[in-house]
Amino acid sequence: MKKVENKNILEIKDLHTYFYTDNGIVKAVDGVDINLKEGSTLGIVGESGSGKSVTALSVMNLLEGTKGKIVKGEILLDGKDIVNISKEEKRKLKGSQIGMIFQEPMTSLNPVLKIGDQIMEGLLQHSDMSKQEAKEKTIKILEQISIPRADKIINEYPFQLSGGMRQRIMIAMALVCNPKILIADEPTTALDVTIQAQILELILELKKIIGMSIMFITHDLGVVAEVCDEVVVMYCGRVVESGDVFTIFEDPQHPYTKGLLESIPKLGVEVERLDSIPGNVPNPKFMPKGCKFEPRCKYSMDICKEEEPPFFTFDNEHKSRCWLCKKEYGGEL
Repeated sequence: MKKVENKNILEIKDLHTYFYTDNGIVKAVDGVDINLKEGSTLGIVGESGSGKSVTALSVMNLLEGTKGKIVKGEILLDGKDIVNISKEEKRKLKGSQIGMIFQEPMTSLNPVLKIGDQIMEGLLQHSDMSKQEAKEKTIKILEQISIPRADKIINEYPFQLSGGMRQRIMIAMALVCNPKILIADEPTTALDVTIQAQILELILELKKIIGMSIMFITHDLGVVAEVCDEVVVMYCGRVVESGDVFTIFEDPQHPYTKGLLESIPKLGVEVERLDSIPGNVPNPKFMPKGCKFEPRCKYSMDICKEEEPPFFTFDNEHKSRCWLCKKEYGGEL
């Protein structure tokens, strides 16, 4: 996929999002820098607990009413910081500027509201459309995402639809106001392979039509290779590697990225057992002193146990947070 060279439409700078629990502070996102270019698709990958979804929720301002809080950092949308704007301004951004597809359509849709009412809500809040005009626009977008008998579906409830259809409804809700940015949080996780492919194809087709940028959150590197221009790899609330999709797949520099790629089954290659990364993601309340990946890393050195590595930069904006990069390849700070 050709890399898109455009300005940054979204910039996340030194983001720290913590959860204040009864058992202490959990640093779910701990100093994250991410740029999303205009018109591009950025993949954010990592295991569960790496901070992917919390980063998205921070951008969407969906942590109010929870124990989570942005304690530091900036989130710039077209150059404007949206962290400290008023509640009314934040409300206007959701849907109209940034849309989000959540990973569980079963629980993300309101079970007691009709499909049409749930999609129309965004239009009625963010435009001066009448209810009839909003209804017509809703039917149009349902037809656009290949939902049959759209005029009847709007009067049905979520439980009457299949998982794939519910996910299409979530896409319609996210895109009905033509946002600049779409955040897709594992949108194909609960779907079978055939439906997954259809949903991915649909998202990419709508991207071309609407001209939006996409932040695609997933643990599936196969999906990343299929749809993304650039990749950010997260581990323990930090970005450990970033670069364009070809560079990350062809020449990964961080041991964690290498481990993720080595665990993918390859066509035409027979193995008795797939490689895996030993151990588990550490408890957020008891992080290692140095590199957070050191306890699981087969390349561990003494410095890794004591000092957390900075980012080392290679060609084409390729960055990796690993001391090995400095030792073997002479990456520059």
